[in-house]
Amino acid sequence: MKKIKFFIFISLISIGFCVINTYEDSYSIVNDLRTEFESISMPEIDIQALLNEDDENLGEPVPLRYAYSFQVNYGINNAGTWETLEDGSMLWRLGFHSDGAYGMKIFFNDFWLPDGSELYIYSKNENMSIGPYNHEQNHDDGKFGIPLVKSDHIVVEYYQPATVLDNPQINIDQVFHAYRDIHNFYNDGEGSRTYCSDNVACDDGTFQDQIESVIFLEMGGYVCSASLVNNTSQDLKPYVLTAWHCVEPETPGEHNYFTFYFNHEASTCNGSSGYYGRSETGSYLRASANLNNSDFALLEMDDDPPSWWGVYFAGWSRYTSTPTISAGIHHPGGGPKEINYDNDQAYSCSWYSGQDHWCLNWDYGGTAGGSSGSPLFNSNKLIVGQLSGGTGGDCGGTDLYGKISSSWNGSNASSRLDDWLDPLNTNQYTLDGTYDGVPVVEGCTD
Repeated sequence: MKKIKFFIFISLISIGFCVINTYEDSYSIVNDLRTEFESISMPEIDIQALLNEDDENLGEPVPLRYAYSFQVNYGINNAGTWETLEDGSMLWRLGFHSDGAYGMKIFFNDFWLPDGSELYIYSKNENMSIGPYNHEQNHDDGKFGIPLVKSDHIVVEYYQPATVLDNPQINIDQVFHAYRDIHNFYNDGEGSRTYCSDNVACDDGTFQDQIESVIFLEMGGYVCSASLVNNTSQDLKPYVLTAWHCVEPETPGEHNYFTFYFNHEASTCNGSSGYYGRSETGSYLRASANLNNSDFALLEMDDDPPSWWGVYFAGWSRYTSTPTISAGIHHPGGGPKEINYDNDQAYSCSWYSGQDHWCLNWDYGGTAGGSSGSPLFNSNKLIVGQLSGGTGGDCGGTDLYGKISSSWNGSNASSRLDDWLDPLNTNQYTLDGTYDGVPVVEGCTD
């Protein structure tokens, strides 16, 4: 890996990505600090080989890959440039360049910030900044992850006022190069879509509640779909349902740094650009079962999504009887939210064995890579499963959704939904969704 030096002076537009912070320009930008600091160039990668590998996985139960991960070991003890400023404060900066990347992000395998200090990550020349991160982001596991930043050249900047005496812990072990423009950063306008489902902007309002529950889920260099789900205590605990194959190899109880994007939607029927301004990073895996079963994973986000985002905690049904399907809502290819429609009964099927999936052929629409983990709604607009995969492609073929009814029971709390979605032990078979803890009964107008 090549190390270079460069000067930086740009005006950044701050973009927020985590609800527990405000977002501002870094110390060096605000103070027009043009001093030199170290930047590290990543090795060249074979993009076509990566795309060929991705093509081979089409239709398989694997999440859609969009980024290549470099394994590195850089931090405040062995890289970057420290400066002592006139007022006694300290500044550390380190750049990462990966030629041709649509976006970049990093993962900290050692992360602890003293109270009063700040950390930013920003692009060298693409007008995007995230931060400040501070001591509130310190976690027991001593790790930290960030969302994708638009640039092939990013800067990590740590600022410590003179009044702060404790030493930070900052080390980076992964640098991600986005070789797919998964966030559509470089589209000058909303162009033609590539999938056969409708953008949710085209829905007549029939599924507006359910649309507000669906999440674009980013895990390291991969993406899937997911949904926020209600539980019988109606306490708005941020449980998120997705597929096990999206979160593998995480195990229940482990903390992760997945990013949850809400309201990632196009504003028009044919738009291909979405919105990324509402996201949170971090969750625990509470329960899961693999593809030999119903291929489900239940995550609990670190932080509650704010009520002003208008998110919906979808209801569910765990009946074993064959459901009539109404819709599926998802993020094909990581793009803006789309919706499929159906008016037929699903039928029992299996990925490997066990009849733990619902199978169907859509009347209108279809799925694609990135749709995995998305919710399947019955005619009462309740979730009955999450997508494992299939031959549904962009239009036509069969899709398989892991059954809520099969995911409900397991040998212990880490292998079933029961303990988490029915904490009051009500033994309910259905639960309506909610925005604010008050059930939304579908079909009621008052």
